[in-house]
Order: sequence, then C-alpha cells, then structure tokens
Amino acid sequence: MPILVGLTNKSTAAWTDASVGGLIALGAVILAIFIGVETRAAEPIIPLGLFRTRAVAVSVTAAFLAASGFFTAVVFLPRWFQVVGGASATISGYEMLPLLGGIIISAVAAGQIVARTGRYRRLMFGAMVTTAVGLALLTQLRVDTPQPLLWAWMFVTGLGVGPMFAAFPLIVQSNVPVTQIGAASSSVSFFQQVGGTVGLAITGTVFATSMTNELPRALGGAGVPATVGQALAGPGGLQALTGVGSGGGAFLASLPGGARAAVEPFVPAIVGAVHSAFSIATASTFAIGIGTSLLASGLVLLFREAPATGAEPSWSKETGETASAG
Repeated sequence: MPILVGLTNKSTAAWTDASVGGLIALGAVILAIFIGVETRAAEPIIPLGLFRTRAVAVSVTAAFLAASGFFTAVVFLPRWFQVVGGASATISGYEMLPLLGGIIISAVAAGQIVARTGRYRRLMFGAMVTTAVGLALLTQLRVDTPQPLLWAWMFVTGLGVGPMFAAFPLIVQSNVPVTQIGAASSSVSFFQQVGGTVGLAITGTVFATSMTNELPRALGGAGVPATVGQALAGPGGLQALTGVGSGGGAFLASLPGGARAAVEPFVPAIVGAVHSAFSIATASTFAIGIGTSLLASGLVLLFREAPATGAEPSWSKETGETASAG
C-alpha cells in the first residue's frame, strides 16, 4: 500500500519528498476510491454497514491501535537481543518466550471470562492499560538492563496484549447477525495486521532518527576520535557493527587495509557506543505504543456490554440491528 511505503521512506526523506508525501497522498486517493466502490458494491469485500454497530467499530479501532504497539515489540526486541546481546536468530526467538507466555496465559483466561460471564468492558480496559504499562517499562531498556528484568517487562506486556486476540473476535461475533460473523471476525484480524504494519512503518522511522541522533553522542562520550567515527558512515561500517553477534571483527574487515591499524584500538569503545545508541533507539520505539494503547483503553469504555458467549446474537431481522446496540 502506498501509504505504508511512504511512511517507511520517511526515515530517509522529508515529508515533502515524492517518495513520502506523494505516496501517502496517492494511498489516500486509492483508499477513498476503495471506500466509494465498497459502498456501492452488491457484495462488498468489507461490508461497511458493519461499522455502524458500536461493538464492531470499537473492536476494530482498538485492535488497530493496540496492534501498532505490540508488533513493535515483536520486531525490535529480537533485533536488540541479536545486536546488543550477541544472540543468534534462533536464540533471540527463544528470548521472546516471556512475551509469548504472557500472551498465551491472558488470551486463554480472557476468552474464558468473556465466554462465561459476557463481561468484557473492564477486562479490555485493564488489558489495554497493562499493555501501556508494559511498553512504558520497555522504554527503560538500556545496554546494561538485567535480562530477568527485561523478561519481566516483556511478560507484563504480553499479559496486556493477550485479551486482544481472544476477546475482540468474541465481542464482534455476539453483536452481528449470523450471516456477517465471518466478515466481522475477519475485519478484526485484518485491522490488527494493518495496525501492526502501520505501527512498524512509523516506529522504523523513529528508530532510524533516534539512532542517527544518539550514535554521535555515544561515540563522543566513549572517547572515539571524530575521524574514526566518520568511518562508520562508510559502506558496511554501521551495518557491520550492528550485525548479528558482532564484536567489531566484521567492522574491521569492512575497512580498507591501511585504516584498520588506526581504528583497531578504538573498536571496543565503538562497539559499546553503538550498542548503547541501539538500546536507546530501540527503547524509543515503544513510546508510540504507549499512546496508542491508552487511546484503545479509552475506546473500549464505549462498549455496551451484551452476552458475548459465542451464541447467536439477539439480532432482529426486521430492524437489521442487534438488540443490544453493541
């Protein structure tokens, strides 16, 4: 989608550049055309009438917002484990288990609570706030953060995210006619994916900007001469240092033979500075998710609770609306 490509390009170009602002404008035009076509279609891909039901509109919007923060953790934390922790791609996946464990536990519990009690407004409010708290803790990530503490932060984040996957589908299913359950459920999943993609495009720009600002400061603080720091701007410099498990060897290998002897004494300081800047830049990406999760927590308070047991909703064929007005 042009909008996503434009947001991604923002890390290397200005808003007024055609590759950023132009693509976003093009995407907006395409989106407007799509909505116009869907409005008139006999069998639309996404029945827009669904969004007149409050439960569907709130669920889809909240899922979009919450996913934009959650997907950031899924993508950037493994990178941090690889670059700063020196873990392999496989090990960095194992390091994500506390986050996944929290998701599994809370998703199962939330599904049972909603299915058995039909209550979900307070549950989803608490889940979105917990997500915001977990992401706020992750913004404290630094190069020397103890791993058990980081795992605890990830677990808290996972506890907040889990209900999003279990409860929102149940909520929309109980507030739409049987013939539209499939479309409503798929809409929640679709907007979760789109929210995650948009969030990653934005946070990717945040990461790149933060890394650009923090690295010179970290290099200067580590006592690295400016002339040596300039080598990082060359081909393969920063990329080699931030490679999987890099300890500086790949960086040295990427330099011309005559420069290696001059740079080698500063490699430990350079690596430490890059890891420090990388940690701060990674932590900065979670700030967006705090805001979106808090917005989602406010939205879910708009729910009007109705039994969300997965049974056929009290929908009137005469009025075309749910009796609960979801």
